[in-house]
Amino acid sequence: MSTQPSVIPIPPGLPAATQRTPADRAQALGRLLLGTPEYQAYLQALKDVNHDADVQRHWGRIRECTSALQWGKGDALEQQAALATLEADLASLPSYRGLREAEETVSRLFHDVDEAIGQAAGLPFAPNARRSGCGCGG
Repeated sequence: MSTQPSVIPIPPGLPAATQRTPADRAQALGRLLLGTPEYQAYLQALKDVNHDADVQRHWGRIRECTSALQWGKGDALEQQAALATLEADLASLPSYRGLREAEETVSRLFHDVDEAIGQAAGLPFAPNARRSGCGCGG
């Protein structure tokens, strides 16, 4: 049995010398995904939301309502109604809608990449690529 890793095509623009192991290839894939327009749009949408005072105000009020419900403070029905209103208002804010759309788009990209890798490998990729949980980073 050979100890050499299997041959995986190297995407154009990546130096062959850095593509020796599956871990190297996984890191290269990660770098490629980070550079996609979909992921960059997601990062921008996240920044937009984090700098949107209306979104931050809504999130703060949602946390307050959620906490009140969890700790039994105030009238539960009023808290639930307020929470539903706040969540609906939040969902109507342009930057928040932009974030949700960007999340959906980047999620589809990641799903498509996962599917392509799984088809090439002949087995589901993502469920078999999870870290071991041993704390060793592998």
